Amino acid sequence: MRCSRFLVAGWLLLLSNSLFSQSYGDRGWQLDSTLLDARFPAMAEWAKVGVEGGIPDSLSTKVQMTITPKDNLQESIDKVAKKGGVLLLSPGEYVINEPIYLRSGVILRGVSKKTVLLSVKIHGYFWRIKYQKRVGAILLHGIENAGVENLTLKYDAATFQPFDRDSDSAAWSIDVFHKPEKRDTTLFVESIWLHQSRNCWVQDCTILWSGSDPIRITSSDHMTCRRNFIDRCYNKNDGGMGYYNISNSRYVLICNETIKRIRHLAIQNFSKYNVLIDNELEVDVNFHDGDDGFNLIQGNRSKIPMWHSWEPISDGVPNQHLPPGKGNILFNNELVNKAGALLFSTEGTAYEVQSDWTKPIAVPYMENLKIQTLYPVKRSNKL
Repeated sequence: MRCSRFLVAGWLLLLSNSLFSQSYGDRGWQLDSTLLDARFPAMAEWAKVGVEGGIPDSLSTKVQMTITPKDNLQESIDKVAKKGGVLLLSPGEYVINEPIYLRSGVILRGVSKKTVLLSVKIHGYFWRIKYQKRVGAILLHGIENAGVENLTLKYDAATFQPFDRDSDSAAWSIDVFHKPEKRDTTLFVESIWLHQSRNCWVQDCTILWSGSDPIRITSSDHMTCRRNFIDRCYNKNDGGMGYYNISNSRYVLICNETIKRIRHLAIQNFSKYNVLIDNELEVDVNFHDGDDGFNLIQGNRSKIPMWHSWEPISDGVPNQHLPPGKGNILFNNELVNKAGALLFSTEGTAYEVQSDWTKPIAVPYMENLKIQTLYPVKRSNKL
């Protein structure tokens, strides 16, 4: 009887957490028109970011199949795709020797990110070498309504660790970000790559030691990445590698992420109407190469290590890249540079990223604002 009570209590707790969570990106968030401010014309667009209608909670998604590391992961995904639903991974190490393609309507979910490990053994060459192409481990390509949840993904194709620093106060040196990884030149593998897709998500995952980009979002709309822990990558030198990468994408929501020891969190290549909110960063947010403007950076906490090569908000190089787009806004962030000073962090001041190479990276746009947020959403009572 006591066990039954505990089970019922646990189920009610799960129900409560699932239905009444206040996490951005959940179902039930909607535009709050009372928060709109004519001085920020992109606010109504920012309210649309993320998976349309929100990420479905665990109680509303049916587990279609449960597998163990002995089962074939790709074949299991393809079977679940016939009806849609959750492919649940039991505890253990799943060795990934070739790219895994997620399908529309499939949620790849681990029972626990502490006990489910996807160990990536794939090799790939630099994609700019003749006859080579970009390689990824988990691919969400040309699909919709699919997600990766609650697992650990680790790149494990090398016999050595990524080259970086363990201490925030370690001295800068040119070799971390500006010399190529020569110990093994076949480690150019993206961890999770979302491409030409819509309404997909990555949440509650740990992504470690990526070959190159830990998360790469290209030519996609309405993506949500939240509550992921991302640390280290092998290839992060000059040439376009080692990014948390938002490229040619719109309405992407990035929230409650922890991102460490990679090159950039980059917004670039015509990306527009994306929101980065409430993240913990030890890398720069980089308006890298010709974004399309009107991206919102709000409520993030950033502390740049001494050995990192960029300040909290950065852009590209004038003779190599296009300048940032217009209308990119920073609001109520806590951005600490390598010297320990706060930048663009005055409460109530909105800063605009400049699209002119000759000007400072950002300048005040509006000061002494009484509003608390530029992300104008509210929790609906109708779920």
